Amino acid sequence: MSEERCVLCNKPYEYEHYHLFGRGCLKNLYELLNISNPPRGTKDKEMYLCNRVAWRNHKFFLNRNKKYALTQKYVALKYLDRINFNKYPYNNKIDIKEVDYNSFLDNVKEKISKDIKSISLFSSKVIESVSFNLHDIYELYNNVQRFEEIIKEIQNMSLEELDEKLASGFLECLKFAFDVTKRDVPILYDVYYAMQYLFWQIVVDGGLLADMKLSARLLTNSLCWFGEEPEDVLIDSGDTITDIVDSEEFKSKIKFLIEKYCQNDELFESNSQENEDCVMEFNDHRDLLYAIHGSTTYFKIERGERNGWNIDFEIQDTYDFTDFKNIKRYAKSNKLMLRSILSTTLNNLGVVSSKYGVLKPYQVTIKIQLKNHEL
Repeated sequence: MSEERCVLCNKPYEYEHYHLFGRGCLKNLYELLNISNPPRGTKDKEMYLCNRVAWRNHKFFLNRNKKYALTQKYVALKYLDRINFNKYPYNNKIDIKEVDYNSFLDNVKEKISKDIKSISLFSSKVIESVSFNLHDIYELYNNVQRFEEIIKEIQNMSLEELDEKLASGFLECLKFAFDVTKRDVPILYDVYYAMQYLFWQIVVDGGLLADMKLSARLLTNSLCWFGEEPEDVLIDSGDTITDIVDSEEFKSKIKFLIEKYCQNDELFESNSQENEDCVMEFNDHRDLLYAIHGSTTYFKIERGERNGWNIDFEIQDTYDFTDFKNIKRYAKSNKLMLRSILSTTLNNLGVVSSKYGVLKPYQVTIKIQLKNHEL
């Protein structure tokens, strides 16, 4: 008796009359498809299921292979019917664009339904408008269930609870939704794309970036729904400018540059690519830490009226996720450890989403002009 593998769960089984499903999956399918259990004494319970699926779809006198193909398509359709991403409400804190997450699934399901309709006694072959492996569909469905549980947990978490969870590696459990190997199968690509898109919506709207307006804005602008492209961003007023000017890092940097380069009222003008003294890091401001790193910063400082200084400061950055980071990239002290865990983890998930095309790069420019600024 040769070993077979269940086309649903991929576990091995050894049953003489079964060619598709193991006994456990077969039993579960009766419940999934709402088909009554076979009468006692039925020898081929798998074919009994296939016959019921055929009759339900008004298919008669099909050969064995057509029944097997029909059953797998019908089972796949029922699992896809159970995937629904449109049930998550958004608070729309920063004008998040809502999308129809199920639109691509409706297209896939329509194609599978047409393939099912094409199967008949007289059809010469089974049409495969959508190529899929039933095990992949089953695994996809189970991963979506896991994903939904995690998303609900994130949405119901306080920031204090979130910090504790992050410290214990909470977001690591989401890595299955960021599996780059799923990009090569169209159905899987679409659903994993939607899971990642939904995750980033929750990151922005559900608490992970709570009260971090710049980080949320930049991430939202990068988020693209199937083929969209982001616009470049220019910031020259508002809370972000205030946060930078009021930050201790900016104050210290301006003071340092004036003391080093402007002792004789000389004009100082340079950028961080030419002069390491112009490198800016915002380690004490959570929002700026997440949003601004690895960017090019430009300073122009000259004497103004009385004791003031005229300062032109500019940040130029390509907002993207290109390299996986180690937590040491951000963690400079124990105080920063939790925010470093979050920043590093989100960056690494962002790298995968960039490969999917969920997050796309664009240019960010932040301009600050201060007249007669006093230290």
